[in-house]
Amino acid sequence: MICSTHNYDFLIVSSPYKTSERSTMYHEFTPCAALAPFIDKFWVFKGFTDIGTCFKILAEGCTDFIFSIGNMTVPTDEHSMIMQPYRSYFVGPMRVYSDLTATTNTLHMLGVRFHPCGLAAFTNEPLGQFADLRIQSSDINLLFDNAFAEMLCEQPDDSVRIRIIEGYLIRLLTQSIQVDRQIIYATSFIKQSRGQLPVQNLIDKICICQRHFQRKFKDATGYTPKEYLRIMRMKKAAELLSTKKYTVSEVTYMVGINDPFYFSRCFKAQFGISPSSYQKRYQEGIRETEINED
Repeated sequence: MICSTHNYDFLIVSSPYKTSERSTMYHEFTPCAALAPFIDKFWVFKGFTDIGTCFKILAEGCTDFIFSIGNMTVPTDEHSMIMQPYRSYFVGPMRVYSDLTATTNTLHMLGVRFHPCGLAAFTNEPLGQFADLRIQSSDINLLFDNAFAEMLCEQPDDSVRIRIIEGYLIRLLTQSIQVDRQIIYATSFIKQSRGQLPVQNLIDKICICQRHFQRKFKDATGYTPKEYLRIMRMKKAAELLSTKKYTVSEVTYMVGINDPFYFSRCFKAQFGISPSSYQKRYQEGIRETEINED
């Protein structure tokens, strides 16, 4: 298990106070070889923060299970979840960002991030029904129940917790579900092309009926092919904007979009801020953090 510390790739954190240069730490852990085809990473978000700090959970094209080890956050909108201590929560395939606001000075979350088709190997449930859903895992009977979450929270540290989760998932692999290889290939190809390949070209490439492809893709990932393609395009756009080498107009065309208003609308839906504001954060050196979803 390899640990690394760097910026979060699915949270944007903004604090109302300047003291937010605090000891809140984010770490990523590489899954074992047996789980690497299904799990992208384990992540831990732990430490002190300011009351009122806003966390934007971004749409990243993946699904997460989050274990609340300590005090948690509350939602800022009716569609978000109230996270209680010692519970497991499922963050389904998100198409737009969601806000959470810290109401305590300490946070401790442990997350399991699945690859786009990774979770489909552990459940027969079509993932499309979980789009934009944030809910306790026990409420949908998906992988982890409250007893498992409570047992996990009793462990001495996060490395032990991760080993327990890995052992549990490896045991489930003996009865894992075979995910259609064409869909795995399609998600990988869209991701590698950063959303630059039109869906019809992809369908032609893998020689499959369009309606059949769209249904199987959504069942396995929770997204339609066009939704997943758009998410990958916006992720690429965010990377280009963060380099500060290109204008917003240049980035718009670089990701294959001809309508700047459409680009701005899609970007804001995914990141919660406009492309120009996103770029300005980097230009001014404001801390930008991103956890979901590579």
